Amino acid sequence: PLILGHRGASFHIPEHTLPSYRLALELGADYIEPDLVATKDNVLVAMHDVDLNVTTNVHSYNDGEFRERARQSEANGDRWGYYVNDFTWVELQQLRVRQRVRTGTDGGARYDGYDYLFQIPSFTQIVNLLHDWNTRELTLIGRPSKTGGVTGLYVELKKSYYFEQDGNVSLADLFLDELAEHPKASELLFDHVTLCEGLKFDEYRVPPLVLQSFEGNVLEYLRTKFKERWMDFVEEDAILASGVVNATGEENDEVDHPWIPPLVLLVPESKCRQETFWFDVESLHISGLGPNKNCLLPSLDAMETNDTVAIGRAKREAREWVAKAHSIRLAVHPYTIKLETDEPGGVPQLFSSAEEELRYYYCELKIDGIFSENIEIAQIVGAEGCEEPPAPVVGKPTVCIKKERNLWLFGVAFMAIGAFLASIVSTYVTFYCKKETNTNRPLPLPEVDTSLELVQDEEEDEII
Repeated sequence: PLILGHRGASFHIPEHTLPSYRLALELGADYIEPDLVATKDNVLVAMHDVDLNVTTNVHSYNDGEFRERARQSEANGDRWGYYVNDFTWVELQQLRVRQRVRTGTDGGARYDGYDYLFQIPSFTQIVNLLHDWNTRELTLIGRPSKTGGVTGLYVELKKSYYFEQDGNVSLADLFLDELAEHPKASELLFDHVTLCEGLKFDEYRVPPLVLQSFEGNVLEYLRTKFKERWMDFVEEDAILASGVVNATGEENDEVDHPWIPPLVLLVPESKCRQETFWFDVESLHISGLGPNKNCLLPSLDAMETNDTVAIGRAKREAREWVAKAHSIRLAVHPYTIKLETDEPGGVPQLFSSAEEELRYYYCELKIDGIFSENIEIAQIVGAEGCEEPPAPVVGKPTVCIKKERNLWLFGVAFMAIGAFLASIVSTYVTFYCKKETNTNRPLPLPEVDTSLELVQDEEEDEII
């Protein structure tokens, strides 16, 4: 399965920072995943929450310089916060990011030594980082064969509805504009039209750009705009040179509009089991689903009570859910793997570790990719495959021999014991009989004539 670096390598380094993305690249992630939001001056930046106070020092910065910016937002459920769209790009650069996960009982919280060291990155900076990694650094350190050496960008447009309501800003249009204006975006994110040439049968190439959203209407809008603005992203010569022709007569985005990136619908737990879910999904022009992993797990009550019947039923329904997605040509990329067992969204009670949880998704459900905050764990479990490892030997090993070999050995042993007993009996009888003969029937010894010459008789040798 594909390994999707959730907000970078966020288990090790504070999420949505350039070092976090860089570590995910070095650990071999197939994608890095930035969540994009907009500043007051319409610059796209990477931030999971529209409230800066969740993961930055905005409240305490410079003895509370920005405290008067705190407000309620109707578009965000009337919650108080320091909203990102109230700050300019320059102001955001003064803030620093910290780890999101702050508590933990099994081994302590995540390492906080990098807290408040790194800035919030812009989308432009992330593209620059990825371009430099793919085009310069990988040529020096070698390219992993599984992806052709190119890591992709898996972008989420975060809470588009919020920016529409709170600031009358279209996050999708901002994204398209920045993408079209970036001098390296076309080379980095839209070269898949011809880049699959020369791949061997056992190699694959991930699409360089994937877009995801919880809002289906946003994905449909992006699809339409990519079709309209295709000249902003790709060269016409590259499309003509690909030689791909749609001979079916029916519109097919993969053939007719190959520059449109795969679109993935994110699915919250509240929607994945709705009766109309699959009907709504099939009405969209998408390439995949990103379900909350709880969509593929038994209920919390079933796990807490160890209800084996309910757990078995839930696992069967999860397999059917993934199989249904595959039957309509949709990839399945659940979110998110976390190592903590005592955090919301961490390891479910059904499993003893994140490794066991990953094997469930990989081997039982046959998913296509996974969002993980710890890249190396997802890599290791994927590399191990789905075969059951041999059970460890406890105590002295038991030697198992085939039945036919057992019979042969028993026969040989029986013959050896029989021969040994027979030799003992034979020796005893011979000795006993000789003793009885010498005792009860003595024979007189003949007198020897010493004057006669001794002549050896051959027949005598035979008797004696």
